[in-house]
Amino acid sequence: MASPQLHGLNRGRHSPEWTPEMRDQQARGKDPNKEEEEPPRNKADESEALKIGGRHHEESALERERKGEALSILDNPEALLAYAQANGDSVTGQRVRFLRQLCGYDEDRDRQHIHPMRPTKGQQYDGGRGGR
Repeated sequence: MASPQLHGLNRGRHSPEWTPEMRDQQARGKDPNKEEEEPPRNKADESEALKIGGRHHEESALERERKGEALSILDNPEALLAYAQANGDSVTGQRVRFLRQLCGYDEDRDRQHIHPMRPTKGQQYDGGRGGR
């Protein structure tokens, strides 16, 4: 048997004074007795939210395609190695190239001259002697 005190507390919790909105606020950890009204939003507030983090621009189809290409190459180590060998660059250099392309910073790289990788000890120039 339940004591009348506990039964009375249970009944009070589900009394008609509690609206569904109040129960929702309580379930979300808010004070159900405090009525919160959100200020009405307007378009100016939404445009300000975009300005806080910096500039926002729409990507063109070409940019999306280039980013997708970079992502697929970065996901495939064999493709990354093939690009490095084809360009005479290191895997790390090609990884940086495709990461820049993925982030949208590859425009600067396209304008710069690409320096090939320095030869290693086994590939040093023999001075034109033509062999051993």
